[in-house]
Amino acid sequence: MPASAAEQATIPQKIYGDTGLTAIEVAGADAAGFLQGQLTCDIHELTECRASIAAFCNAKGRVISTLLVVKTPQGFVLVLPAGLRDTVFTKLHRYVLRAKVQLERDNRLTIYGMSGAASLAAGLNPPETDFAVTLSPEPLVKLPANSRFLWLLPENRATERIAELTAKPGVVFGSSDEWRYHDITSGLPWFGPEQSEQHIPQMLNIDQLGGISFSKGCYTGQEIVARTHYLGKVKRALFLAGFSGTDLPQPGSAVVDDSNRTLGSVLTAASYDGETRLLLVLQIVDGMPKNLILDGDNHAQLTLVSAQ
Repeated sequence: MPASAAEQATIPQKIYGDTGLTAIEVAGADAAGFLQGQLTCDIHELTECRASIAAFCNAKGRVISTLLVVKTPQGFVLVLPAGLRDTVFTKLHRYVLRAKVQLERDNRLTIYGMSGAASLAAGLNPPETDFAVTLSPEPLVKLPANSRFLWLLPENRATERIAELTAKPGVVFGSSDEWRYHDITSGLPWFGPEQSEQHIPQMLNIDQLGGISFSKGCYTGQEIVARTHYLGKVKRALFLAGFSGTDLPQPGSAVVDDSNRTLGSVLTAASYDGETRLLLVLQIVDGMPKNLILDGDNHAQLTLVSAQ
Protein backbone atom coordinates (compact mmCIF):
# COMPACT_ATOMS: atom_id res chain seq x y z
CA MET A 1 0.00 0.00 0.00
CA PRO A 2 1.30 3.50 -0.76
CA ALA A 3 2.31 5.61 2.22
CA SER A 4 -0.14 8.34 3.21
CA ALA A 5 1.03 11.91 3.77
CA ALA A 6 0.96 11.26 7.52
CA GLU A 7 3.02 8.09 7.13
CA GLN A 8 5.48 9.87 4.85
CA ALA A 9 6.05 12.43 7.57
CA THR A 10 7.37 9.68 9.86
CA ILE A 11 9.97 8.57 7.28
CA PRO A 12 13.18 10.65 7.42
CA GLN A 13 13.07 13.46 4.87
CA LYS A 14 16.22 12.94 2.87
CA ILE A 15 17.65 13.85 -0.50
CA TYR A 16 20.32 11.67 -2.11
CA GLY A 17 22.76 13.24 -4.53
CA ASP A 18 24.47 9.97 -5.46
CA THR A 19 22.07 7.20 -6.42
CA GLY A 20 24.63 5.33 -8.54
CA LEU A 21 22.35 5.88 -11.54
CA THR A 22 22.75 7.74 -14.81
CA ALA A 23 20.77 8.15 -18.03
CA ILE A 24 20.65 7.55 -21.75
CA GLU A 25 18.25 9.64 -23.81
CA VAL A 26 16.46 8.01 -26.75
CA ALA A 27 14.73 10.40 -29.14
CA GLY A 28 13.52 10.52 -32.73
CA ALA A 29 10.47 9.48 -34.75
CA ASP A 30 11.29 5.77 -34.38
CA ALA A 31 12.31 5.85 -30.69
CA ALA A 32 9.31 3.89 -29.39
CA GLY A 33 9.53 1.19 -32.04
CA PHE A 34 13.28 0.91 -31.59
CA LEU A 35 13.03 0.35 -27.84
CA GLN A 36 10.10 -2.03 -28.33
CA GLY A 37 12.50 -4.28 -30.23
CA GLN A 38 15.21 -4.13 -27.56
CA LEU A 39 13.67 -4.08 -24.08
CA THR A 40 11.51 -6.59 -22.21
CA CYS A 41 8.71 -4.19 -21.22
CA ASP A 42 5.92 -3.01 -23.52
CA ILE A 43 7.04 0.48 -24.53
CA HIS A 44 3.62 1.26 -26.03
CA GLU A 45 2.00 0.97 -22.59
CA LEU A 46 4.17 3.74 -21.13
CA THR A 47 2.89 7.28 -20.69
CA GLU A 48 4.36 10.39 -19.14
CA CYS A 49 2.57 9.26 -15.97
CA ARG A 50 3.69 5.62 -16.06
CA ALA A 51 7.29 4.36 -16.18
CA SER A 52 8.47 0.74 -16.17
CA ILE A 53 11.41 -1.29 -15.10
CA ALA A 54 12.85 -3.39 -17.93
CA ALA A 55 15.79 -5.53 -18.96
CA PHE A 56 18.06 -5.11 -21.96
CA CYS A 57 19.21 -8.59 -22.96
CA ASN A 58 21.72 -10.19 -25.30
CA ALA A 59 20.64 -12.70 -27.96
CA LYS A 60 20.83 -15.51 -25.38
CA GLY A 61 18.34 -13.78 -23.09
CA ARG A 62 20.95 -12.77 -20.52
CA VAL A 63 20.46 -9.36 -18.94
CA ILE A 64 23.06 -6.81 -19.98
CA SER A 65 21.49 -4.24 -17.67
CA THR A 66 18.28 -3.50 -15.84
CA LEU A 67 16.73 -0.12 -16.63
CA LEU A 68 13.97 2.22 -15.60
CA VAL A 69 12.22 3.54 -18.73
CA VAL A 70 10.65 6.99 -18.42
CA LYS A 71 8.63 8.55 -21.26
CA THR A 72 9.22 12.25 -21.92
CA PRO A 73 7.89 14.75 -24.51
CA GLN A 74 11.15 14.32 -26.43
CA GLY A 75 11.20 10.51 -26.33
CA PHE A 76 12.47 8.29 -23.51
CA VAL A 77 15.02 8.39 -20.71
CA LEU A 78 16.67 5.10 -19.75
CA VAL A 79 17.82 5.21 -16.12
CA LEU A 80 20.50 2.60 -15.35
CA PRO A 81 23.57 1.90 -13.21
CA ALA A 82 26.38 4.31 -14.03
CA GLY A 83 28.90 1.50 -14.49
CA LEU A 84 26.90 0.03 -17.38
CA ARG A 85 25.94 3.17 -19.28
CA ASP A 86 28.74 3.03 -21.87
CA THR A 87 28.21 -0.69 -22.45
CA VAL A 88 24.46 -0.29 -22.95
CA PHE A 89 24.92 2.78 -25.14
CA THR A 90 27.36 0.96 -27.43
CA LYS A 91 25.24 -2.19 -27.71
CA LEU A 92 22.01 -0.26 -28.33
CA HIS A 93 23.72 1.86 -30.96
CA ARG A 94 24.52 -1.28 -33.00
CA TYR A 95 20.79 -1.86 -33.51
CA VAL A 96 19.90 1.64 -34.71
CA LEU A 97 20.85 0.97 -38.35
CA ARG A 98 18.56 3.18 -40.50
CA ALA A 99 15.99 3.91 -37.81
CA LYS A 100 15.24 7.56 -37.04
CA VAL A 101 16.65 7.33 -33.54
CA GLN A 102 19.12 9.50 -31.66
CA LEU A 103 20.95 8.07 -28.63
CA GLU A 104 22.74 10.35 -26.22
CA ARG A 105 24.61 9.84 -22.98
CA ASP A 106 22.56 12.36 -21.02
CA ASN A 107 25.05 14.27 -18.87
CA ARG A 108 22.54 17.13 -18.62
CA LEU A 109 20.25 15.10 -16.37
CA THR A 110 20.95 14.58 -12.67
CA ILE A 111 19.14 11.75 -10.92
CA TYR A 112 18.40 12.45 -7.26
CA GLY A 113 16.81 10.17 -4.71
CA MET A 114 14.15 11.24 -2.21
CA SER A 115 12.65 9.60 0.84
CA GLY A 116 9.86 10.37 3.26
CA ALA A 117 8.10 13.70 3.00
CA ALA A 118 11.01 15.39 1.22
CA SER A 119 8.87 15.41 -1.93
CA LEU A 120 6.12 17.25 -0.07
CA ALA A 121 8.64 19.71 1.35
CA ALA A 122 9.75 20.42 -2.20
CA GLY A 123 6.18 21.28 -3.14
CA LEU A 124 5.87 18.20 -5.35
CA ASN A 125 2.88 15.93 -5.83
CA PRO A 126 4.38 12.49 -5.13
CA PRO A 127 2.96 9.55 -7.11
CA GLU A 128 1.39 6.82 -5.00
CA THR A 129 1.82 3.59 -6.98
CA ASP A 130 5.04 1.85 -7.98
CA PHE A 131 6.65 3.28 -11.13
CA ALA A 132 4.00 5.99 -11.44
CA VAL A 133 5.30 9.41 -12.49
CA THR A 134 4.23 12.95 -11.64
CA LEU A 135 5.64 16.05 -13.33
CA SER A 136 6.79 19.04 -11.33
CA PRO A 137 7.62 19.77 -14.20
CA GLU A 138 10.54 17.35 -13.82
CA PRO A 139 9.63 13.63 -13.61
CA LEU A 140 9.28 12.22 -10.09
CA VAL A 141 9.10 8.39 -10.17
CA LYS A 142 7.76 6.25 -7.32
CA LEU A 143 9.99 3.28 -6.46
CA PRO A 144 8.76 0.02 -4.89
CA ALA A 145 8.30 -0.17 -1.13
CA ASN A 146 7.92 2.67 1.33
CA SER A 147 8.10 6.31 0.30
CA ARG A 148 11.07 6.50 -2.10
CA PHE A 149 11.36 8.40 -5.36
CA LEU A 150 13.73 9.23 -8.18
CA TRP A 151 13.74 12.89 -9.21
CA LEU A 152 15.06 13.56 -12.73
CA LEU A 153 16.42 17.10 -12.70
CA PRO A 154 18.05 18.99 -15.59
CA GLU A 155 21.56 19.96 -14.55
CA ASN A 156 20.90 23.65 -15.15
CA ARG A 157 18.07 23.60 -12.58
CA ALA A 158 19.37 21.05 -10.10
CA THR A 159 21.53 23.33 -7.94
CA GLU A 160 18.74 25.82 -7.35
CA ARG A 161 16.06 23.18 -6.78
CA ILE A 162 18.15 21.16 -4.33
CA ALA A 163 19.22 24.30 -2.44
CA GLU A 164 15.56 25.25 -2.02
CA LEU A 165 14.73 21.78 -0.75
CA THR A 166 17.56 21.41 1.75
CA ALA A 167 16.68 24.83 3.18
CA LYS A 168 13.39 23.33 4.37
CA PRO A 169 13.23 22.28 8.06
CA GLY A 170 14.04 18.61 8.61
CA VAL A 171 15.35 17.88 5.10
CA VAL A 172 18.89 16.51 5.07
CA PHE A 173 21.23 14.73 2.68
CA GLY A 174 21.48 10.94 2.85
CA SER A 175 24.49 8.85 1.82
CA SER A 176 24.95 6.76 -1.30
CA ASP A 177 25.39 3.67 0.90
CA GLU A 178 22.04 4.31 2.55
CA TRP A 179 20.30 4.75 -0.81
CA ARG A 180 21.82 1.57 -2.20
CA TYR A 181 20.88 -0.33 0.98
CA HIS A 182 17.24 0.67 0.54
CA ASP A 183 17.34 -0.21 -3.17
CA ILE A 184 18.42 -3.71 -2.19
CA THR A 185 15.88 -4.15 0.62
CA SER A 186 13.10 -3.16 -1.78
CA GLY A 187 14.28 -5.79 -4.28
CA LEU A 188 15.47 -3.49 -7.07
CA PRO A 189 17.96 -5.60 -9.07
CA TRP A 190 20.51 -2.94 -9.99
CA PHE A 191 23.96 -4.39 -10.65
CA GLY A 192 27.32 -3.48 -12.16
CA PRO A 193 29.55 -4.83 -14.92
CA GLU A 194 30.56 -7.88 -12.87
CA GLN A 195 27.07 -9.40 -13.15
CA SER A 196 26.22 -8.24 -16.66
CA GLU A 197 25.06 -10.99 -19.06
CA GLN A 198 24.89 -13.60 -16.27
CA HIS A 199 21.15 -14.00 -15.59
CA ILE A 200 17.87 -14.13 -17.49
CA PRO A 201 15.26 -11.51 -16.46
CA GLN A 202 13.06 -13.88 -14.43
CA MET A 203 16.04 -14.73 -12.21
CA LEU A 204 16.19 -11.03 -11.28
CA ASN A 205 12.46 -10.68 -10.55
CA ILE A 206 11.88 -8.40 -13.56
CA ASP A 207 8.63 -10.22 -14.35
CA GLN A 208 7.31 -9.77 -10.79
CA LEU A 209 8.12 -6.06 -11.01
CA GLY A 210 6.01 -5.78 -14.18
CA GLY A 211 8.97 -5.33 -16.51
CA ILE A 212 8.37 -8.19 -18.98
CA SER A 213 5.62 -8.32 -21.58
CA PHE A 214 4.84 -11.83 -22.80
CA SER A 215 2.33 -10.59 -25.38
CA LYS A 216 4.26 -7.97 -27.34
CA GLY A 217 6.34 -8.75 -30.42
CA CYS A 218 9.94 -9.84 -30.70
CA TYR A 219 12.88 -8.20 -28.96
CA THR A 220 16.49 -9.19 -28.52
CA GLY A 221 16.59 -12.32 -26.31
CA GLN A 222 12.80 -12.73 -26.42
CA GLU A 223 12.83 -16.38 -27.49
CA ILE A 224 14.75 -17.51 -24.40
CA VAL A 225 12.77 -15.29 -22.02
CA ALA A 226 9.41 -16.46 -23.41
CA ARG A 227 10.39 -20.13 -23.52
CA THR A 228 11.49 -19.99 -19.88
CA HIS A 229 8.16 -18.42 -18.93
CA TYR A 230 5.87 -20.78 -20.82
CA LEU A 231 7.77 -23.95 -19.90
CA GLY A 232 8.03 -22.87 -16.27
CA LYS A 233 11.72 -23.70 -16.15
CA VAL A 234 13.17 -20.84 -14.12
CA LYS A 235 15.86 -22.58 -12.10
CA ARG A 236 17.01 -19.61 -10.06
CA ALA A 237 15.34 -16.72 -8.27
CA LEU A 238 16.20 -13.53 -6.42
CA PHE A 239 16.43 -13.55 -2.62
CA LEU A 240 17.12 -10.87 -0.03
CA ALA A 241 19.59 -11.81 2.68
CA GLY A 242 21.70 -10.45 5.52
CA PHE A 243 24.99 -11.75 6.84
CA SER A 244 27.24 -11.56 9.85
CA GLY A 245 30.59 -10.93 8.17
CA THR A 246 32.68 -7.79 8.36
CA ASP A 247 33.72 -7.31 4.72
CA LEU A 248 31.20 -6.26 2.12
CA PRO A 249 30.54 -9.26 -0.18
CA GLN A 250 31.67 -8.80 -3.76
CA PRO A 251 29.30 -9.30 -6.71
CA GLY A 252 29.63 -12.81 -8.09
CA SER A 253 30.78 -14.31 -4.78
CA ALA A 254 29.59 -17.89 -4.54
CA VAL A 255 26.91 -18.95 -2.07
CA VAL A 256 27.26 -22.53 -0.80
CA ASP A 257 25.55 -24.82 1.70
CA ASP A 258 27.21 -26.64 4.60
CA SER A 259 28.17 -29.43 2.19
CA ASN A 260 30.07 -26.88 0.10
CA ARG A 261 27.57 -27.30 -2.74
CA THR A 262 27.26 -24.11 -4.81
CA LEU A 263 23.69 -22.78 -4.75
CA GLY A 264 24.12 -19.42 -6.44
CA SER A 265 25.92 -16.10 -6.18
CA VAL A 266 25.76 -12.53 -4.90
CA LEU A 267 24.16 -10.08 -7.31
CA THR A 268 24.89 -6.97 -5.23
CA ALA A 269 25.38 -5.88 -1.62
CA ALA A 270 25.36 -2.73 0.52
CA SER A 271 25.89 -1.83 4.17
CA TYR A 272 24.26 0.92 6.20
CA ASP A 273 23.95 1.65 9.91
CA GLY A 274 25.74 -1.56 10.92
CA GLU A 275 23.66 -3.90 8.75
CA THR A 276 24.41 -5.51 5.39
CA ARG A 277 21.84 -6.59 2.85
CA LEU A 278 22.48 -8.70 -0.23
CA LEU A 279 20.51 -9.75 -3.27
CA LEU A 280 21.29 -13.37 -4.05
CA VAL A 281 20.49 -15.35 -7.18
CA LEU A 282 19.89 -18.87 -5.86
CA GLN A 283 18.73 -22.22 -7.18
CA ILE A 284 15.05 -22.89 -6.51
CA VAL A 285 14.81 -26.09 -4.52
CA ASP A 286 12.15 -27.69 -2.34
CA GLY A 287 12.79 -26.14 1.04
CA MET A 288 15.65 -23.65 0.99
CA PRO A 289 18.73 -24.86 2.86
CA LYS A 290 18.91 -23.61 6.42
CA ASN A 291 22.64 -23.03 6.25
CA LEU A 292 23.70 -20.65 3.51
CA ILE A 293 27.32 -19.63 3.54
CA LEU A 294 29.22 -16.95 1.66
CA ASP A 295 32.13 -18.78 0.10
CA GLY A 296 35.55 -17.25 0.75
CA ASP A 297 37.99 -16.70 3.56
CA ASN A 298 35.48 -15.84 6.27
CA HIS A 299 32.67 -18.28 5.31
CA ALA A 300 30.14 -15.88 6.80
CA GLN A 301 26.66 -17.19 7.54
CA LEU A 302 23.86 -15.83 5.36
CA THR A 303 20.28 -15.39 6.56
CA LEU A 304 17.40 -15.09 4.14
CA VAL A 305 15.28 -12.07 5.00
CA SER A 306 12.61 -12.68 2.38
CA ALA A 307 12.21 -13.98 -1.14
CA GLN A 308 11.66 -11.28 -3.70
